[in-house]
Amino acid sequence: MRNHAIPLLAAALLTAGAVAPACAADAAFAYKTTYRNVEHDPDKVWADDALAGGPGGATIHEYELRSAKGDLLVSQVWNDDCSSSTCPTRLVRIGPGGRRTVLVDDMMHQVIPPDDPRFAGLSKTGPAAAFAEHPFLLSADGKTLVNGDFKFEVGAGKP
Repeated sequence: MRNHAIPLLAAALLTAGAVAPACAADAAFAYKTTYRNVEHDPDKVWADDALAGGPGGATIHEYELRSAKGDLLVSQVWNDDCSSSTCPTRLVRIGPGGRRTVLVDDMMHQVIPPDDPRFAGLSKTGPAAAFAEHPFLLSADGKTLVNGDFKFEVGAGKP
């Protein structure tokens, strides 16, 4: 698996000027967990073939948003499909009985989760810091997932 440290930091710095400030009504996803060197996704968002990341498997970073309207999960996999600054990412609605419905499936900016040692070295102010702290936001109307300067329409989804 590639070392993502330099591309991640470069992406954060390059997009810092392009990141639009979030609307105060936007909901920020909270960091949930990281699964490192996995060959099977414990949360069943990714099929095993999506976790091809070289010897030892891939890394999955997850962020969650819990609300009265239901729970949402953003799952990003660091695998062989990652570019220098983006990785496969899914927004999933967690329904009754744990049923998962994929609402967005696209390449999104790589994240540096707060449990990663590189997180401590990031800027503590400005747009780059805001992105590092909350890399995923849901618009107030629930129709757009925001990832830095990327925006994704939230669809009806498919199981």
